[in-house]
Amino acid sequence: MKKITIALATFIQGHNTHLDFMKNSIYILLFLVSFIGISSCSSLGNKSNDDKIPALLERKGDLGPKDEAESIRMVYNKADSALKVNPDDMKQYLALASVFITEGRITGNGNYYSNAADKMLDKVINSGANPDQKFQAYSLKSAVLLNMHQFKDALQVAQQGVAIDSFNSGIFGALVDANVELGNYTEAVKDCDKMLGIRPDLRSYSRASYLRQIYGDNAGAVAAMNMAVEAGVPGAENTEWSRVTLGDLYLNMGNLDSASIVYRTALVYRPNYPFAEMGMARVEKARNNYAAAIEHTKNAIKIISEVAFVSYLGDLYELQGNAAKAKEVHDDVVNLLLDGEKEQPADAPIKHNISREMAMAYLADHNLDKALQYAQTDINMRPENIDANNLLAWIYYLKGDYANAKMHADKMLQTNTKNANTLFEAGVIYESAGDPTKGKLLIQQAKNISPYIDQKIVGQSKLL
Repeated sequence: MKKITIALATFIQGHNTHLDFMKNSIYILLFLVSFIGISSCSSLGNKSNDDKIPALLERKGDLGPKDEAESIRMVYNKADSALKVNPDDMKQYLALASVFITEGRITGNGNYYSNAADKMLDKVINSGANPDQKFQAYSLKSAVLLNMHQFKDALQVAQQGVAIDSFNSGIFGALVDANVELGNYTEAVKDCDKMLGIRPDLRSYSRASYLRQIYGDNAGAVAAMNMAVEAGVPGAENTEWSRVTLGDLYLNMGNLDSASIVYRTALVYRPNYPFAEMGMARVEKARNNYAAAIEHTKNAIKIISEVAFVSYLGDLYELQGNAAKAKEVHDDVVNLLLDGEKEQPADAPIKHNISREMAMAYLADHNLDKALQYAQTDINMRPENIDANNLLAWIYYLKGDYANAKMHADKMLQTNTKNANTLFEAGVIYESAGDPTKGKLLIQQAKNISPYIDQKIVGQSKLL
């Protein structure tokens, strides 16, 4: 991480100037389409658009500022109208893809919007588009594939983009994300350094923060994420996502007050932001205020019914002592995921890989055999990823297979992470596997980082 530390220090004083142009009403859409441009094409006759443009669905609930939704709708309508005049205008397909990616992130309707975006991008990639347009299509397609957890394909597509333009910051962001998910951390650091060198902004700072956290530099991660937040537009979805991530970093370090302030600030700038509500739920859970945590989680679910949110609600009921309600919720999560998997169209260009989600859902539902099955599928796709190894190690531990648990614990510690929950789990595993000295050391390190170890993990521990 030395290179990232140097690169960040180089840009600290001047980083705010790069985002001044973003102070307008389009917010998050500019994050994706500022380099594309939206323009009405000149009339080339009355050609009809043979292929139907996917619909922009009506939003349900309060998902963000009204002017943000109106701006996104405006871009969609303008591109749709332009394509009715000229179906070969590649700029409009790129604009629509950006709209779909943005709307999928905000609404949580990833399957529909990812495939809608992919359809638009393939129009560009498989056409006579110019190199710049094809580069933009590869860049956006890599984001779609990452969203659908198709990490190897995302890496390959991003590499195709870099082959066209190796001086674009955004494409290196896709390389960072894909390499992190695949466990190629050394490559991810190199890509992040290149990204920072090209454009130090919210996107590059936030990735630098995540890599610092992976490598155990919690204080450096906080500093970089603070820079990401400062570089963004308050209230924009990507800014408030970064702010919530900053709160998560404080939470991992046991600083509940700072975390709470950050989450509440996000809720001021973006009222009802579900990820900030979940941040407050985590704070209240750490304080053993389960009723308050449940209320915040329900607030988040009212906006977006994320599987992770609903599963967290089940965990809270379990910690509260309501085993029957917890079981009901966790059963629902498993069934919803299974139904979603079945409902994916057979001819969908991109299928959502939910192996990790299924493993975590079955783990929460205390079905360790099924959890192991899906966790093994996940690890087979990315054997060096520390999170995949962490999940598999804990499942093996709960099954009493301490040798396999230790083997994967070794891998989950390979980057010297300083995540309190991860270190605690590793310590419990090492003690059970016959290495009490290392186990006790790791548990103490975890407690030194934060006294608020996840109560569910502590409860599952056979040693405490």
